[in-house]
Amino acid sequence: MTKYLPQMEPVPAEEIAQDLLQRPQALIAREEARFRQEVEQTCDLILQDSIHMILLTGPSASGKTTTAKMIAAELARRGERVDRISLDNFYRPAAELPRWEDGYQNYESVEGLDIPCFQQFVESLFRQGRGLLPVFDFNAGQRRKKWVEVAFDRHTYLIFEGIHALNPQVTQSLAGHRTVKIYISVHSDFWDGDGQIRLGARDLRLCRRLLRDFYHRGTQAEGTMRMWDYVLRGEDLYIRPFRRYADVHINSTHTYEPFLYHDQLAQLLANTPDDSTYQEAFGRLEQAVEYFYGIPESWIPSSSLIQEFLPGPGKELPRATVPGQ
Repeated sequence: MTKYLPQMEPVPAEEIAQDLLQRPQALIAREEARFRQEVEQTCDLILQDSIHMILLTGPSASGKTTTAKMIAAELARRGERVDRISLDNFYRPAAELPRWEDGYQNYESVEGLDIPCFQQFVESLFRQGRGLLPVFDFNAGQRRKKWVEVAFDRHTYLIFEGIHALNPQVTQSLAGHRTVKIYISVHSDFWDGDGQIRLGARDLRLCRRLLRDFYHRGTQAEGTMRMWDYVLRGEDLYIRPFRRYADVHINSTHTYEPFLYHDQLAQLLANTPDDSTYQEAFGRLEQAVEYFYGIPESWIPSSSLIQEFLPGPGKELPRATVPGQ
């Protein structure tokens, strides 16, 4: 397999804006088809070489979990037996997590995973054809008492998904077994006609994370920003150094995203306090949001990866707080 590090793929924001005004459904369909093709080509590679161990990683808000599900669904559609294993289930109890130098719990370090437990699970799969998978309860900060049995044979494809899926401490447990290593992230900046970046790749992921955290985890923008600095430090230390090992790089950028997020982000950012510690970052995002315009969520197909970052039925942002009212 040819390995390479992906280059940033610039998106001409003004052209996308014009296309969305003139041919919105065609542009959205094109983006969905492009991403679906990347998933299908990845499955082609997996089946062509009959590689049953699939390792999928990427930084926060890159679309890892949804992409893992899409790969699993595509393999199943082709008649294959497949199981998806989230490495998040191997987290140590919250009290045992390592800490950053300021004392804050470090959820980003590979040391937060119970590697011996993972090794035991994998060995049991390979030797006995079954293994007990722990189930981590993030609300409780510990594993549940009930474990899940996973079966494996030479006809089963296993997808291991998580931020540390390419870390040698994880991959060494699969030594002797052929693997396909997949790295997914946002590989695109949005540029204007004057050659200025209007929304960078990391800020697009931050937009995704802000919305997902609010809608699906009940976390306000302040809470997300408090974690984001640690998330980025963790990426640089524990994720990005291992992307060079990937056999496949997937760009999860959908060029209509900043337009889709416009209305929700404008409202979310309007609710942040003026004296916030993160006002500089919020101001940067507000300036980026102002460059785009809004499009309705109803245009996005239910099968899209981007649904991961949308509110879903019945969920709305609170109305912006207007001073003096």
